[in-house]
Amino acid sequence: MGFMAAIIGVIGGICAVIGILVAAEVGLQESALADYTWEFWFMLAGILLLGSITLLLGKGPKGD
Repeated sequence: MGFMAAIIGVIGGICAVIGILVAAEVGLQESALADYTWEFWFMLAGILLLGSITLLLGKGPKGD
């Protein structure tokens, strides 16, 4: 589960960076990523980062 948490965490971090770029209007004007607002990207990043924490802590008491 730790590997899956890392993957989801990295994707969440990428979404946060995209949200910052969309909010600053830097280089994404012609991209499909700019079709969504910065609020969408930050909410998606928050959900994914919370999901990664849940996956990391969701192990059983014996670590299975």
